[in-house]
Amino acid sequence: MRGRDPQYLAFLRRRLAEPAEPAEPGGTVQDARRAHAADLARSPRVPAGTVRDLVMDGAAGPLPARLYRPATDGPAPALVYFHGGGWVLGDVDSYDPVVRALTAASGVAWVSVGYRRPPEDPFPAALDDAVAAVRWTVRGAAPLGLDATRIGVAGDSAGGQLAAAAAGLLRRPGPARPTLQVLLYPALDLRDVPPPPPDPDGLPIPHSGMRSGMRRALAAYLRGTDRTRPDVSPLLDPDPSGLPPAIIATAEYDRLRPQAERHAARLRAAGVPVTLITGTGLDHGFLGWGTFARRPAEAIAEIGGAVHRALTGVPAAPNPAQSRP
Repeated sequence: MRGRDPQYLAFLRRRLAEPAEPAEPGGTVQDARRAHAADLARSPRVPAGTVRDLVMDGAAGPLPARLYRPATDGPAPALVYFHGGGWVLGDVDSYDPVVRALTAASGVAWVSVGYRRPPEDPFPAALDDAVAAVRWTVRGAAPLGLDATRIGVAGDSAGGQLAAAAAGLLRRPGPARPTLQVLLYPALDLRDVPPPPPDPDGLPIPHSGMRSGMRRALAAYLRGTDRTRPDVSPLLDPDPSGLPPAIIATAEYDRLRPQAERHAARLRAAGVPVTLITGTGLDHGFLGWGTFARRPAEAIAEIGGAVHRALTGVPAAPNPAQSRP
């Protein structure tokens, strides 16, 4: 195993050595959400065209959302994006640096959605909101400057699970069927939390604590729901042949990588076009780190280029506004 790029490894070591907002034993969900937001706030907010806060119709009431629209002529293709954070953490504002980076890299519009979260709202609340958000965006595309015929779904980590599950529920032909699904180091098999892969660089990452925390998040999200359901574990979809084309990005040192690779293989076997972007030498969460090291910046640019080609049919031009390390 080769190990991480030296510049990227140096960044990770500095990051892990920095004091983080403490997570007190027995702390509340709100404490964990604040700590997660503080960690994401370390990433800069790069220019991303016009940024506009929205309120959209969710499955059970209004939802906060944010539109990122680059300067383009005519209606723009768009991705409806669901943030990560283990279903429990994260919101539109904390993931603003991530969506800005993806917008700058792709040159298409992104609509970031603040879906309902557990433990206040367990499954299927977040998924119901994801489906409703896609339908709302398609219906209201014209006033937002979006092209209703070129709207896909996207998400990272837990949000990747929501995007994949929403694509499955919306697969029937119709105006709300996503034209593309973009799954970024996604969680696709929720039957259990997989073990971490071997780490050649000996980084001080608390893998065992992360695993127990992920199990608690899954329990809060699912509350006894059958974990083999395709809308819970999209990897177990019995017939993926009708799903939209996919862009799947992985991270080499991510415990979720094997299931993303298996999902890509199943989609391809079913005749679904797949672009698999292997995040060689990278870790889960790299989308917020493109301004700090060359290797995550390269992966984000590759994701952006693939998205641009898929939604516009033409290669993406280099974006001088995108920050480079």
